Amino acid sequence: MFDIGFSELLLVFVIGLIVLGPQRLPVAVKTVAGWVRALRSLATTVQNELAQELKLQEFQDSLKKS
Repeated sequence: MFDIGFSELLLVFVIGLIVLGPQRLPVAVKTVAGWVRALRSLATTVQNELAQELKLQEFQDSLKKS
């Protein structure tokens, strides 16, 4: 999805460790992980709703043609 390699991830971790310090870094990681989880859930929900709406629209179009 984002195509992040190990070196980029390590760089983000080191910068986070320097900026936040060892005490606040785990809390920040948990918070960001929660945001990512919520965004993925939202994206999945939107995708499923759009697919369902498309199927409904196709069904309505086929009924109109009949």
